[in-house]
Amino acid sequence: MINTEAARDFQAKERKYKEQLRRCLSSALSADLNRLLQEELEADVSLYAGSGSVRAHRAVLLARAPHILHGQTHKDPIIVHLPGYDLPTLKDFLRQSPSSTKFQHQVQGKLFS
Repeated sequence: MINTEAARDFQAKERKYKEQLRRCLSSALSADLNRLLQEELEADVSLYAGSGSVRAHRAVLLARAPHILHGQTHKDPIIVHLPGYDLPTLKDFLRQSPSSTKFQHQVQGKLFS
């Protein structure tokens, strides 16, 4: 009984620490991707939407919003025009975590329907 109970305790602690590590890594990755979007350093794509533009990184777009680059005529687009799209909503969408499925569905319905 003691061995079984000790094994259960160990497994419970292991699950707890794995979940804490996952949350920490997810938060760090999200912060790093947001910093790339905010600083626009070494950005390789310009998105023109609404009354302005936002510079972004192709890798971030592919991770967070691959449909934006889908269907472009050039293999490596430098400028992507998104006529009629709302720039503030697009910026908010790009800043969200890729795991935020609820937000992705809400914004995709508004922007890309």
